[in-house]
Amino acid sequence: MTNVKVSFLLFFCLSLKVFAYEPKEGNVTATLGPFVSRTDYPGSDSGAKAPWFGGVGLIVQGDLNQYGALEIAMFHMQKAYFRKDSATVVAEKTELMHVTMGYRYFISPLWSASLAFSSSYPMGQPRIIHNDFAPGATINTSASDTVDYGFDFSIATELWNNDRFSVVSDIRYGLSITDKKDEKGSHYGILLGLKYLIQEKYPDLTKEKN
Repeated sequence: MTNVKVSFLLFFCLSLKVFAYEPKEGNVTATLGPFVSRTDYPGSDSGAKAPWFGGVGLIVQGDLNQYGALEIAMFHMQKAYFRKDSATVVAEKTELMHVTMGYRYFISPLWSASLAFSSSYPMGQPRIIHNDFAPGATINTSASDTVDYGFDFSIATELWNNDRFSVVSDIRYGLSITDKKDEKGSHYGILLGLKYLIQEKYPDLTKEKN
């Protein structure tokens, strides 16, 4: 019975590989879905914690060949920035648009990784969610800045595929390189998205005949 289960699992995995998306020069895909993220902050003794926020992400890829693609992504999200002075912490959250541009490498038909340059644009007024400072004391965070720069690292896997549509999971880390002194502004998150093949340069004509 155990051998039957193992054989079925192997067959299932091989079947997934058969129907996985195959990158080709000229292909253009778009992935849209919910994005859940959290600031990379361990917390403080005074009770400051990084909450989880929900948002939405859009990832557009243009395949260069069977190994890689240019990628542009946009995430509408909320983000918290934590800044401290000794043991005193202030945390502000803001709504922002996080934009990335980079390169994605296809490790296998099911797995890919990307590195991208990012820029984040806060929208609206930031809101204080934690403050240990005395009343009247002010300390700014990057939530008040015009733009925040960094790098995004991503690993994505395809969970399901049906011709032009597929479901992907994209786990990424946003490293902020413009944090203020003693500030934590990097974040990590996961996107579960529906991927659609917008343009296929070399379509499979056998599908049309069938």
